[in-house]
Amino acid sequence: MSGDRIEGYLDQLLLELRGRATDVRRVLAETKEHLRDATADGVAAGLSPDEAEDQAISRFGSPRTVARRFAPPRLWLPRPALAEMASALVLLLAVGLLAIGASGLLSVAFRATLGDRFVAADLPGVAYTAARCRDFQEYHPEQPTCDRAAAAHHADEVETYRIAAGVLGAVVLAGWWLVRRRHRGEPSVAWLPDEMVPLVGLIVFGGAALGLGVQATNALALDAGNGGAGQWLSAAVVSLVVALAFGREVLRALSVRSAAVAGC
Repeated sequence: MSGDRIEGYLDQLLLELRGRATDVRRVLAETKEHLRDATADGVAAGLSPDEAEDQAISRFGSPRTVARRFAPPRLWLPRPALAEMASALVLLLAVGLLAIGASGLLSVAFRATLGDRFVAADLPGVAYTAARCRDFQEYHPEQPTCDRAAAAHHADEVETYRIAAGVLGAVVLAGWWLVRRRHRGEPSVAWLPDEMVPLVGLIVFGGAALGLGVQATNALALDAGNGGAGQWLSAAVVSLVVALAFGREVLRALSVRSAAVAGC
């Protein structure tokens, strides 16, 4: 149907344009007018409407090229772009803190089933002074030896600090949501591609899962079941789950973009 190609082109151009909403609307209106005039000229020259649209679009350039052509030169990012980047960073920070909290809860489960030493024992060769041993056994007088008291104390720290980080993450996420909700009705143009934030999350948490997994494997290899592998393993498992969730969002965003391109 005549006009469908132009409308599809404008939809794709909208995905590429960055800037104030008024500027984006102006660019779309001017582009639409230019393409329709060029199509009319092509029809007058003997082309079919579809051929004339294709020719007009081809001569005008790809949506990405056109978006760059209309983008104003800047030495700094505009405030809406900075605000969107700050929002993305806060969201990633909140997710990271919540992931730490989740790893703390998983450590609690490991501790309950596999013991203190699996979660936070020292590797072979680590020794403490008599004074330090007395400190550990003051915290855990029920433990018969220094190394067991140290493992229990270290496990306490793993659980406490990680769960505290998770609580902080929940507070940060709630604050982020409230700010977003407050500005939800305001007109805006997205500066960051939809796949950008989940892609960063996939890279960060995927890398963390790999590094923590190596650390857990190393602890298990040095002292199977008693080398504190649980603290690394719990963090690796949670990081992997979060990375997979971000990966799914990346695929979803790319799917939406591909559908928009195919519709042009």
